[in-house]
Amino acid sequence: MDTYVAIHGKNISHNPLSSSQAMSIDKLFPALLECFGIILCGYIAGRTDIITSCQAKGLGNFVSKFALPALLFKNMVVLDFNNVIWSFLWSILIAKVSVFVLVCVLTLAVASPESRYSKAGLYSIFATQSNDFALGYPIVDALYRNTHPEYLQYIYLVAPVSLMLLNPIGFAFCEVQKWKDHPERQQGKLQIIRVVLLQVLKNPIVFMVVVGIVSHFVLGQRIPAVMEEFVDGLANSFGGAALFYLGLSMVGQVGKLTRSTGVALILLITAKL
Repeated sequence: MDTYVAIHGKNISHNPLSSSQAMSIDKLFPALLECFGIILCGYIAGRTDIITSCQAKGLGNFVSKFALPALLFKNMVVLDFNNVIWSFLWSILIAKVSVFVLVCVLTLAVASPESRYSKAGLYSIFATQSNDFALGYPIVDALYRNTHPEYLQYIYLVAPVSLMLLNPIGFAFCEVQKWKDHPERQQGKLQIIRVVLLQVLKNPIVFMVVVGIVSHFVLGQRIPAVMEEFVDGLANSFGGAALFYLGLSMVGQVGKLTRSTGVALILLITAKL
């Protein structure tokens, strides 16, 4: 017999004995195989020079400037904001902001003065940025498709906020470092803010998120039929292409790691956990 639990004003059905509502652990391994298998294929293609570095750069541009913006646009349009538990979303964002601030403060405290601000900005971005779409979506979908399918929409809500809120702060620290390295340029605070805002607005991911939110209300949560196939084609190409590119981008990176870089990487991964 189903029982109902009131969570934030919503009646959520809960039946722990129902086999159909059990967490889909059996689907986790195929999802992991999908993700890491495609990454491995990309790595092998790069290692054996089947795909050159120039070709890999082109694939990366396609993923970041076409496929991912289309995916975000599509999901911003069709997203049902009425089913979003905002307190849950805020808790995730507060956790991300806390990690960002912690990493930033610690980096400013221990980094050398020559690169203190740039490292603080970049490390803070690295600690809060994650591959939510290519890696996170298949795993969350496999685990919670039957029990909590609404969890998937939080991936599309959290990642854009990081891009529009946290990353610009990190970019601002990098601009401050440039200003300190070249004091003769006389770059004021307003100039730094202008450069950072321009970088954010020029980002196709941020731009399409804004367009998607506006279209959500203008189009009534539905993509016009004349555009639907086009948008779906670009959006559906993201998953495999992004994972393949991730494998390509890993080629030759281990050899570039120095001791200090390795320590910083371990600390950043620890901060993520």
